[in-house]
Amino acid sequence: MPGIVYDASKIKVCQGFYEICDYAGLLGDFADGLWRDILLHPQVYEELVYYIEHHTFSDKVKVCGYSMCDLYVWQMSRYNLIKDTGKNSKTCNKEKMAMQAFRTLLDFMENPAEYRKKFENGQGMDRL
Repeated sequence: MPGIVYDASKIKVCQGFYEICDYAGLLGDFADGLWRDILLHPQVYEELVYYIEHHTFSDKVKVCGYSMCDLYVWQMSRYNLIKDTGKNSKTCNKEKMAMQAFRTLLDFMENPAEYRKKFENGQGMDRL
C-alpha cells in the first residue's frame, strides 16, 4: 500500500521505558500504569523521550512552578529520610527515583493542591 508511513518511535520509547523500569525493579502494575498515564500527557511523554535520550531532564514541564528536577530531588530526599542515611548512597537506585518522579509529576498534575501542600510542608516532624 503506497502512502503508508510507519513511525516506530513510540515502540522504541516504550522499549526504553520498560528497560529502565526493569533495571529499577519497577515492573507490573506500577510500570504499566505509569506508561499509560505518560501516553495521556504529550508534554510528559516528550520529557520521558528526553530523559531516555539524555539521561537527564529537560525541565520543560512545570506544575505550580515545580519541575522534574525538583520532583527528582524530592524523591531523593524521601529516600534519604526513609533510609536514614542523610545522603544518597551507592545503593540508591537513581533510575527508580527518576521513574517515581515521573509518577509524582503525573499525580501532581491531577491534584496540584494536595501535592503542593506535600512539597511546601516538608517531609518530617523536624520543622515543629
